[in-house]
This record gives sequence, structure tokens and C-alpha cells, in this order.
Amino acid sequence: MKQCYLCGAELIKNKNKSRDHVPPDCIFPKDKPNNLITIPCCKRCNEEYKQIDERMRNFLGILAGDKSASVGKISQRVVLRSQKWRDVFLSYTKEHPTLIDNSGNPRLVFYFDDDELKAWLIRIVKGLFYQLNKSRINDAAIYKVGKYPQFVPQPSNTFPKEKGLEFRPYFVYGVIQEPSNDFWVLIFYDHLIFSVSVDLPIQ
Repeated sequence: MKQCYLCGAELIKNKNKSRDHVPPDCIFPKDKPNNLITIPCCKRCNEEYKQIDERMRNFLGILAGDKSASVGKISQRVVLRSQKWRDVFLSYTKEHPTLIDNSGNPRLVFYFDDDELKAWLIRIVKGLFYQLNKSRINDAAIYKVGKYPQFVPQPSNTFPKEKGLEFRPYFVYGVIQEPSNDFWVLIFYDHLIFSVSVDLPIQ
């Protein structure tokens, strides 16, 4: 019996069966890699993440600047051409307490919604875990998400191509697995680094 990798629902053909791209295919340029990962998923969960996928693509693409290449240009067009998307992006910005622009005004700085970011990154890790282990992460697992804006990753094209680098430079991942913990590192556009630590129940 196949289950949705997110909610665990039984998947039934022609009823609720679907497949989800992990990571979301919208973070790639139009000329997408032909080996994207897809994971068994129910239609409800698949639909649930569509808006946050687009939102995160826009945020990550803009924050990565030139490193996100054509994806960043798509993100900029979407945000600049739509009042709705401009308002959404600006709602995630705040005046920095010490940084000022050339006119002496407080500089706006982007801040992720931590709960939203955590849910999105955990979803990606759940999919990668399923791809690696052919099973769902235990529902009792405990997650901790890290952000590392102070670090600049080494360009992914300087490493030999191996597992986790097949989608470079758009997405790179790696995991250190121990009996009761998986530690995942996720890098977007060779620029933005996140980690997801997963404490797994001891069987």
C-alpha cells in the first residue's frame, strides 16, 4: 500500500493519488532538469503547498540575486508586475534598527516567517527522506530548522558531481545520518543555506 509521504493517507488511483516534486519544480528555470524527484503524494497535500511554493520561489530567487539567474528574473517580474505580490513581499520586510540608505532612511530588510519557512523546509526533507529510504519519516519525529545568512557556500560546480549535487546550482542537499538523528543541509542557488535536524524515535 502506497501512502502520501506527508500525511500518510492511503493513495488510490483515480481518487486521491498524485506525485509531488521535491524540491518544488518551480524553483528551477523553465528548462528544468529531466531527473527531478517525484514522491507519492495525495492530491490534497499536493494542492496545499502550491501557493507557498511560488511564494518561496519568489523570495529565494530575489534574495539570491544574480546567483539565481533566470529564476531570479522570473521572481522579480512576478513581484514588480503585481500589486498583490509586491504587497506580499513588502509584508516580510522590516526597518533595520541600525542600517540606513544613502538618504539616511532606515533600510528595509527581508525576514522569513519562521513557521512558514520551517514547514516548507520540513516538507522538502520529508520528500528527500522518502526518496532515500522508501518510507515516510515517523510522525513522532522532532524537527529543528537553522538559517545561515552569515555563510557563503563554496560554488557547487567546484565539487565532483555526486548524490545531492544533481540539481546544482539551483538546489544542493546532503545528509548526515545517525541512528536517532538525520541532519540535512539544503542550499538554494549556491547562496542560501538552511539545515533541518530530525530527531527520530528509537525503534
